[in-house]
Amino acid sequence: MSNDLQTTIYTDDKVRVSVDQWDDGGAWLSIARSGASMYTALTRAEAEQLLAGLQAILAKEVTA
Repeated sequence: MSNDLQTTIYTDDKVRVSVDQWDDGGAWLSIARSGASMYTALTRAEAEQLLAGLQAILAKEVTA
């Protein structure tokens, strides 16, 4: 049984966004594209803030 929780998506702009578990309940966030990459470790509290922000954005009704 694997404990690997890594999730990777590839955006329409050819950017790779990856998240994985990190340390004691934190998260590892990586963003990369051709010629550039950036990554950071997030505490659990920081990861929860990011999640709340994404959920708030996605909860808004989309109007076309």
